[in-house]
Amino acid sequence: MAVLNRTLVRAKPKARPALRLRPTLLTAGAAIVIIALLQVIQTSEATTASFNIQRLEQRHLELRLSVEQLQAEVAGLSSLSRIEQEAKRLGLVAPKDQETVAVNVPWPGAEEDQLPTRFAPAGSKRVTFPTLST
Repeated sequence: MAVLNRTLVRAKPKARPALRLRPTLLTAGAAIVIIALLQVIQTSEATTASFNIQRLEQRHLELRLSVEQLQAEVAGLSSLSRIEQEAKRLGLVAPKDQETVAVNVPWPGAEEDQLPTRFAPAGSKRVTFPTLST
């Protein structure tokens, strides 16, 4: 038998087509993680909005109560009996004589000598008034 001086090459088995699951699994996993994170963010935002709404409703209620208290205080301070009592405390007295002062100054807008048309009687274009004499 003869000895050959070469190396034996073994035949490699035929490569079977490899299933490409790894990229598909990575994509699916990433999608699941992203969806889960979006749900957590959405829930967090909804909770924050709910707390803000409750805080604003509480503030609205406090302001309404404050307005009611101030209205009651205004009503009490503006009563005639309280004003009379405060006037007496300050030494004010009712006037005994009444004086009337006539001011002989033309009214504003007298130089045009007309009433603005929005105040004029219906159907008239111009309304004139006599000017005051000095």
